[in-house]
Amino acid sequence: MNIGDIVKHKHLGGVGIIVGATIKHSNITMGFAEWVVVKWAKDHTGRTRDLYIPAFLELLEPTDKNCPPK
Repeated sequence: MNIGDIVKHKHLGGVGIIVGATIKHSNITMGFAEWVVVKWAKDHTGRTRDLYIPAFLELLEPTDKNCPPK
């Protein structure tokens, strides 16, 4: 996953874009792991959380590759 990728949360839904990354401690990985900063297009939880472990996010394929050439 890279900055600028469009993602959705695997369990909660919602669509957002990755705007940054940071290294942070995680109980899931039992150590430090990369977390991504997501700016949500539509708030899907009502919370302001924006840091996620990539395992909970799913990349959405860009649709512009399906457009016919001009």
